[in-house]
Amino acid sequence: YYPAAIPFIFIILLLQTQISPKEGWQVYSSAQDPDGRCICTVVAPEQNLCSRDAKSRQLRQLLEKVQNMSQSIEVLNLRTQRDFQYVLKMETQMKGLKAKFRQIEDDRKTLMTKHFQGRKPIINQVVVLFIQYN
Repeated sequence: YYPAAIPFIFIILLLQTQISPKEGWQVYSSAQDPDGRCICTVVAPEQNLCSRDAKSRQLRQLLEKVQNMSQSIEVLNLRTQRDFQYVLKMETQMKGLKAKFRQIEDDRKTLMTKHFQGRKPIINQVVVLFIQYN
């Protein structure tokens, strides 16, 4: 997500339009270098000066498209952040489950060993009896 790129797109598009000195333009935005010199000025037609002018209409439509695109990018950014947080949360939960499964497996092995250790004398007696009768 590059919010700073949107004004630059708008500036580039404005610079591509021919600005006639006879028309009334207002400064939309400007930028200065560290020494305070103006390095970029964005101008737009004065409001309602040429509302029926084709260039003015195109400029308004272009501005609307840029604003819509900015909003769409912002929505996508918010969704991406939300999804990323969900993935991080799920990753943590999966690690926790993995640790629990490991513990359950270890506990199962321990219980089986204890169970068979307790039954070993009985099994040995059964084996001896089985050998005697065969």
